[in-house]
Amino acid sequence: MYNYDHDCPFEAYITNLGKYNERELVGEWVKFPTTYEQMQEVFKRIGIGSEYEEWFITDYDCYVDGIYDVFGEYESLDELNYLAASIEAMDNYDFERFEAAVGVSDYANSVKDRINLTQNLDKYDIYPDVHDHDDLGRLYIEEYGAMEVPDHLKNYIDYEAYGRDIALDEIGYFTDQGYIRDTGESFTEYYDGSREDIPDEYRVMSRSEDKILSEDEKLDMATDLAFDLDEFFRQKDPQYAAAHPDAHAGKELIADMLLEGKTAAIKDRLAEMAQLLDDELPARIGDYEQATGYEAYLDTDVPAIRAKLEQAQEQEAEPIVPDDFKTGEKVKTPRGNFSLTTMTREQMEAAGCGYHHSSDDDKFQIMGNGTQAFAIIADSVERENYLKNAEMAMEDDYGMIDSIINNGET
Repeated sequence: MYNYDHDCPFEAYITNLGKYNERELVGEWVKFPTTYEQMQEVFKRIGIGSEYEEWFITDYDCYVDGIYDVFGEYESLDELNYLAASIEAMDNYDFERFEAAVGVSDYANSVKDRINLTQNLDKYDIYPDVHDHDDLGRLYIEEYGAMEVPDHLKNYIDYEAYGRDIALDEIGYFTDQGYIRDTGESFTEYYDGSREDIPDEYRVMSRSEDKILSEDEKLDMATDLAFDLDEFFRQKDPQYAAAHPDAHAGKELIADMLLEGKTAAIKDRLAEMAQLLDDELPARIGDYEQATGYEAYLDTDVPAIRAKLEQAQEQEAEPIVPDDFKTGEKVKTPRGNFSLTTMTREQMEAAGCGYHHSSDDDKFQIMGNGTQAFAIIADSVERENYLKNAEMAMEDDYGMIDSIINNGET
């Protein structure tokens, strides 16, 4: 059925990406459709799953007309297998319809589209022996009886012009497989493009009996693993500990990486620290990837993710609040009594307070935000002397005159 008497719809050359980046081509041709067990054997032979995790496709050999142009380097192997199995299940007539429709259909722009096309072939009729407008005109007149033509006039009929009108009217096309036309049937999307929508028997990146975790189960697994990874890095990696002094924030960072499928950077860091750990953490990451349907080709930007592990992340500074800097004294002005704060005018403005008025002696300025108002010392020299006098009046340890009230030993 396939071109060149081949025994499968297409083959793909699966390549070890890590080795490729090291300028070594390590890969293997795989015939599709295949099985989970066969794919795992290929991965073992080309070194995927041990030291190297990532793969890509460097070439295809296709034996079905028209399908090569939508195949890329990082296609889902599950999806490729689904397409190949769908083609394999066709009889000769459906196969001819599929090959012809791939080149003219509006629903053939991706692997997903072509999987759906295999299940919508009733939308198309094909005429293998019709190759041009003349053939089409003769088919309709002589076989379908579109018009009655006396024998003595048959040589005067312009079959080509008539065929051209038919093709325009029914939006038909001439292909290498023959003439194909749209029957007017609706096109139904049976496959939505998600991994979960691929039948178990066509999946080759996980065993058919493996159950993909629910979101809650995935969160629990990621949280537990992040806790242990943070504890390990905090104890064994001074750079990580210095970059993430807040243990809670460190655990959240790692959990987010796991939930986003960004495990390559974590595995790289563990590999560099191999002498400091047993195989438990790498094995648990592998279990997590298996349980959550990890796709290595989506785990990109590894250097940027790695930087998050190793470099301190900027944190927003806590806002300064005037209430936290009150001295306990009150400043009286004709407009009321106001709590004195040790903040400067610049700090008050940064906290959202604006100037309101000054005390009669101009030693204090009143600043507020429309809801609250506070007093600050107007002049920096006056500020220093005033605070020193205030502390001397209230300090319980005269050996601790340091602008902080009552901070001596108790």
